[in-house]
Amino acid sequence: GGTSGSGNCSTAKLSSGQGDLFTVGEDGIALPLPWPDPLFPLILVNMGSGVSILRVNSASEGDYERVGGTACGGSTFLGLARALTTAKSFDEALGLAAKGDARRADLLVSDIYGEEGCGALGLPGSLTACNFGKLGEASAANACSECDLARSLLQMVTQQSVLLASAFARHADCIGRVFFVGGFVEEANWLARKAIAANFRSLGGQAYFLRHSDFLGALGSLKGALRVLEGKGQ
Repeated sequence: GGTSGSGNCSTAKLSSGQGDLFTVGEDGIALPLPWPDPLFPLILVNMGSGVSILRVNSASEGDYERVGGTACGGSTFLGLARALTTAKSFDEALGLAAKGDARRADLLVSDIYGEEGCGALGLPGSLTACNFGKLGEASAANACSECDLARSLLQMVTQQSVLLASAFARHADCIGRVFFVGGFVEEANWLARKAIAANFRSLGGQAYFLRHSDFLGALGSLKGALRVLEGKGQ
């Protein structure tokens, strides 16, 4: 599971003028960070329609491998948002999520064990035990708005990537060097960045974000095309 989310637009938007590398604090504000030293190995999580997770071993060209991924990505969020809410576009779905509270739809650890039980188990009560778990209870389902559903969707998508990335990072001994890139974590989607950073902190890790990271795939394609042209002597 991961930490649950609630809407708080007034403090969650990222500040302007951020550096090339940053994380997001609990208040949702971007916090500039220096590049980690050592940098390698690192985990790169590319979040688009789906999610690919790479382990980058060094700065040498080609010294990386795809270690995993998930089909639960940005298109999952949009597709389910369109099915469950009135949102018709990605921006509309994010707008609903910004006003929602995932705790009204998600079953939390504290809902199962209570605060005292969580303390005895050493688990934060805010951890998500089951995405949309409260919808199985008729009374809770009636109290859940479409904004809450959208926020829970966002939590589900981000939590899947965080859990997978943290597992691969621990295996590579780089839990403090995990970079999230791709169109799903572009500037407009500050909610996803905030959720990813919070969930990763709860797992003892450090999530990094890059300015203009949504162009990473395009830059890679350009580099590949230039390499082909050089090989043809053009």
